[in-house]
Amino acid sequence: MTRLVLAFALLGALATARAQVALVLEYPEGMALELSVPELVFDLSRVGFPPPELPAYYAPTAPQGPVTLRLFNNLEGGWLLEAKLDGLANEDGQWIPPDRIEVRLNGGPWIALSQPVVLWTGSGPTGEWRSFTLELRFKAVGDELPGRYQGLLVLALSRL
Repeated sequence: MTRLVLAFALLGALATARAQVALVLEYPEGMALELSVPELVFDLSRVGFPPPELPAYYAPTAPQGPVTLRLFNNLEGGWLLEAKLDGLANEDGQWIPPDRIEVRLNGGPWIALSQPVVLWTGSGPTGEWRSFTLELRFKAVGDELPGRYQGLLVLALSRL
């Protein structure tokens, strides 16, 4: 299995609080994934935090706009694209649960990453690269503590 690790930063909490998320792409031979950016940042110190009402949703500050995800499959049989996040933690052991990060593909519904999420399924070879619009957002509920949080977001392309 091929494994590609990209830095993916997620900044969240109060004042100048920041969080970083590493992004891991996993796929078997005959399959491939690409992302249009190497990192994603939510810097809440730049967007008027704390919000006047909760919950509040924050789009990434960099890059501005969605990420392009491209996949290729050259294998027979079924396959799926899945996202998983275990949560975010800072150096002091403070925790932001994974359901505070939400994801959607191609403008579909927002789904909290509280458990692994199947983003797309397919069958057989794609014949060419397929492009998808991937969006992430941070959901603030008011109990976030200041700090720099890190976690690991995994995007996996696998056979069924």
